[in-house]
Amino acid sequence: MKNNTWNIPLLENLPEEVQKKLIKHSEHITYQKDSYLFREGELVDSICVIRKGRVKLTRFDALGRENIIMILSDNDTIWESMFLDGSVYPYSAVTLSSATVYKIHKNDFIRIVDDPTAAMNIIMLLSRKLHDANERNMLLSTKNPIARLAGFLLYNVDRSHDMNVSLKLEDIAASMSLRAETVSRKLKELEALQAVERTGHGKLKILNREKLKSIYENDGCC
Repeated sequence: MKNNTWNIPLLENLPEEVQKKLIKHSEHITYQKDSYLFREGELVDSICVIRKGRVKLTRFDALGRENIIMILSDNDTIWESMFLDGSVYPYSAVTLSSATVYKIHKNDFIRIVDDPTAAMNIIMLLSRKLHDANERNMLLSTKNPIARLAGFLLYNVDRSHDMNVSLKLEDIAASMSLRAETVSRKLKELEALQAVERTGHGKLKILNREKLKSIYENDGCC
């Protein structure tokens, strides 16, 4: 029977005793909101498992503008560059909420994991990451701002399986390469279409997923 003790995709196909050993040897850290897990340019030496909380992967361009690459949540893992010698992080990881993180050192992972199933699991996860990156590239290539915003909201609810989106306006804008003022206007338009509802500061509820999908797929038309 498949073990789901930890519900961590990178580890879930490993034997339960191996998962427990990895978690036991990991460093458990609690971060406050707006804390750095690591900074761009630092050496990659660990797998970071986000057990609880939300973390953004972000970098700044030459003009000091923030670009959010991805927003991660419970049981997501930052690990893709770990197996490359001398690899450094191409982005910073910053908490959007208080967060509990397990850091599994590269050497511990390699020493403990010696299983063909683990290798296949990593290949599958890399394929999923590539598919995810292609989806984001398609999203960012969408010219119409309301279509891009609709696609972004769909992307988030489909990843989290939660119809609520907890992100500040500035974070949505930085994720979409749009101005915060533009995002605010387009959110009002989506509210008027009864596709979304603002339920609080930095909180949205998706009311009509199919309408968002139609707006995204039809380049802003309902």
